[in-house]
Amino acid sequence: FHKKALNIQENVQCNPLQVATTYINLGETYREMKNYSTALTYFEKGLEIREKKLSKNHPDSAVVYHNMAKVYLATRKYSMAIKNIQQAVEIAQEKLPSTHPHLLEYRETFEKLRKKM
Repeated sequence: FHKKALNIQENVQCNPLQVATTYINLGETYREMKNYSTALTYFEKGLEIREKKLSKNHPDSAVVYHNMAKVYLATRKYSMAIKNIQQAVEIAQEKLPSTHPHLLEYRETFEKLRKKM
């Protein structure tokens, strides 16, 4: 379904942020299927579009950094996972209230990673 949506969006003049969201949704789908390299490819494409269209420190980008951290955690690439989760936490701390569920989730992922190292 997401791939069909992406094909339509790429062939029609669509809002780039909608295309980014489709890429990210595809990344999440592939992450859940444990196809991590494909997931990362889609996350990176979505992040690239978001960072061009939004500020680099936009909370929507933090979501993608968190997703990428989860991929790196699953593939035991802990240094890359830490790098990405730190980016997510930094953005969230700057842009979201301290009690925001995303910030709390990012911190939880960070703690999981810290314990693995």
